[in-house]
Amino acid sequence: MTITLKEAMKIGGLRECRIIAGYQGIENKLNYVTIMEVPDIVKWLKGNELLLTSLYPIKDDKEAQRNLIRELHERGTSALAIKPNRFTEYIPYTILEAAEKYCFPVIEIPERISYLDILSPVMNSIFDRKVVLQEDIEEAYRLLNEVSLNESSINHLIHILTHLTKHNIAIESLVSFVNVAAFSSSFQPLHTQQVEELELVQRPIRLQRKHTDGKSTSCITSPIIVDGKVYGVISSWDEENEHIEADLAILERASSVLALEFMRKKVRYEIEIKYKSDFFRSLLKEDILSANEMKENAKIYNIHPDHRYICCAVYVERELFLTDQLTKIELIIKQIETDAVVGVMNQMLYILFPSIDKEESDVLLQIRRLIRELQASLKIIPAAGIGRIAEADVTGIQESFRQAELAISISRSLPLKENAVVHYDELGVYRLFVHMDKKEEMVRFHQETVGNLIEYDKNHNLELMRTVEAYFLHNESLAATSESLYIHVNTLKYRLQKVKTLTGLSFQHSEEKMMIQLGMKIHYFLTNSYLTP
Repeated sequence: MTITLKEAMKIGGLRECRIIAGYQGIENKLNYVTIMEVPDIVKWLKGNELLLTSLYPIKDDKEAQRNLIRELHERGTSALAIKPNRFTEYIPYTILEAAEKYCFPVIEIPERISYLDILSPVMNSIFDRKVVLQEDIEEAYRLLNEVSLNESSINHLIHILTHLTKHNIAIESLVSFVNVAAFSSSFQPLHTQQVEELELVQRPIRLQRKHTDGKSTSCITSPIIVDGKVYGVISSWDEENEHIEADLAILERASSVLALEFMRKKVRYEIEIKYKSDFFRSLLKEDILSANEMKENAKIYNIHPDHRYICCAVYVERELFLTDQLTKIELIIKQIETDAVVGVMNQMLYILFPSIDKEESDVLLQIRRLIRELQASLKIIPAAGIGRIAEADVTGIQESFRQAELAISISRSLPLKENAVVHYDELGVYRLFVHMDKKEEMVRFHQETVGNLIEYDKNHNLELMRTVEAYFLHNESLAATSESLYIHVNTLKYRLQKVKTLTGLSFQHSEEKMMIQLGMKIHYFLTNSYLTP
């Protein structure tokens, strides 16, 4: 069994000694302590020893003094502790110089410290470690296996680990379906690189963790692995005492115990997600449950129909709502609004943001922040639609969700704006189109206004529809429009005159110009399909 020199310097008489050269070797391993009694001691060494000496055997041999450190280094000796005496009043400079060269620790023993003050405590510590590994670890495993984990017993597990390791312990969950917030430390969340490193090695490693106050702490962090992914971590730290091999074994076993519990909670979570998705489908489609049944089921998912909510629909281009991704999304949402409710259908994420005691503008800021966080964390480009504040009943929630769906669907297919978040009120005239009962009248108006332009573009190269779109987009500025189309201003004027000829409508007449604009908007509305899951 071994300990490090750094650990040994905190034991027995070594606590009053100091390393005066070769400090870079402080992490060298020790498994034995011996005394240099004869000049040729080096050939009897096997490596990993702490060698105690007064240099008396070689006090008159300058050549042996010059070669001592090199020979000990080559032999694998861990460190040399020297006690100057009346025969050697000081440690020779040649020894110190060689120690720095080979990064070989040289320790100065004060006169009041005897060899036995060092040898016995250090050797006892080494042998005690063997006992720990053979007996205490077995007892630790027994205790960990007896822990029946649930929400209330996680604190019990922390107490057990603290008792077994004699270090500070924190358990952190990286998934939304295991809540250990009440027992977690003040650490800042793990960085992405740290999580990736833990997933790669899948065993306890040393990490620098930052507390919320900015202070850094060196920890041993053990990953809780489920299906090859880090679902949580156990961190152990102590500013005074070093970790030993037994601590790593205990942390690794505790991580395995927790992994089983995380797996059970994952299975339960996936079932709950299925039922919640079915509920959201019923809530949005209104075709399964009665209003009273809907209200009762809503309470199961922490939805209170008598409260006011703002509904948000978030769409992503690819399938992201597997368990791992969804838990990350929920964690992000809960950090922004703890009382938000999340549901999933297909590629659409539905979120209810409570608006009690909040201004609508504040809730909208939360939603926009959420979109930025999702984009940064999941490397996706989401689009979001937002409904109006729902009235305090199930019907109000349903209406707000429909508005959010329309906002995201229409904004994705029509040239509204580049903003990834669109409120229902920002749809403008398109809100009217959605609620028109007689679509055939819309089609007729479309044909009367821009129908001839569409037919002309099919057989000619003037791009009249694109030209009109750019003209209105640039607020009827001839210079800006021609520049955006890479054409001369005179060419633009010719095209606009052609539009007037084909449609019979003039851009100089406000009523006729409005008819062209409406015709263009109807064209985009009719020709672009949008998703409504």
